[in-house]
Amino acid sequence: MISRIFTSNTPYRLGNGVLLEWAIRNTASGVVHRRHMSHERNIVQSPFGSVDIPVKNVTEYIFEGYEKYADKPAVKGCAMRKNDVLGLLLPNIPEFVPALHGGLLAGLSVTFANPLYTAEEVCRQFENAGVSVIVTLPMLLPVAEMFKSKVKQYKGTICIGGKHDLDKNIYGFEQFLKENHRCELPEIDCHKTAILPYSSGTTGLPKGVELSHYNLVANLAQGSHPSISKYYQPEYLDKKETILTIPPYFHIYGLNAILHSVLKSKNHIISIPRAPPTDDSGDEKRSSGS
Repeated sequence: MISRIFTSNTPYRLGNGVLLEWAIRNTASGVVHRRHMSHERNIVQSPFGSVDIPVKNVTEYIFEGYEKYADKPAVKGCAMRKNDVLGLLLPNIPEFVPALHGGLLAGLSVTFANPLYTAEEVCRQFENAGVSVIVTLPMLLPVAEMFKSKVKQYKGTICIGGKHDLDKNIYGFEQFLKENHRCELPEIDCHKTAILPYSSGTTGLPKGVELSHYNLVANLAQGSHPSISKYYQPEYLDKKETILTIPPYFHIYGLNAILHSVLKSKNHIISIPRAPPTDDSGDEKRSSGS
């Protein structure tokens, strides 16, 4: 009986005289119509037209054409393998860039944590992300050592400003660079996970967000439109500025919208390892030092 009602064009009266077939057809068509109208309303067209998104890894895209500015300042043993996860526990320092993009070019995924997190918070995030190597500073080595004791897949710590301590599986960042290690870099799949930033945990525990090279490049390509960024207007192509950045690089806005955008536009970026302290009124405290 029910199948006849659904397949027939003739309305059937049931019980109190409700036209079941008519109600089903009209309700379904109304829902489809409303969804279609809602979908159309939610389509936003950019006033600047379409943007061609190149299929490149984000490092290649950002540093394309840097040969012209190679002499200008910008920023600057663990047996890791492609698809391993590198964890950055760093403030805004110049070494953040080679640590990040060196990892990306090696085919790694990179995550980063707020260096002001407690050791337990850092360990939870890095364990959740599957980190096998941490890049950090000497003052944060105890956090890396705590993480090392919690996981089995840990391969070592790279310490910026430190030296090799092979007994503890710690490697000095500068020593690595001076030793001039060479290896064959893998081919990068632009649609695989490049970075794994974590939410701040406002409504619960922080959650990782997988962003591919293509995601990052698409966002940078959109922001490179001349009507959005003056640095892509003809009169600014050969003009370079010094830009101060304060938002943290471990936050996706500080990373892609500021750090990567400035590097892509070939400007000189000045980083501040920590934001100026404030008093209770919100005003900046003045330091007697410089």
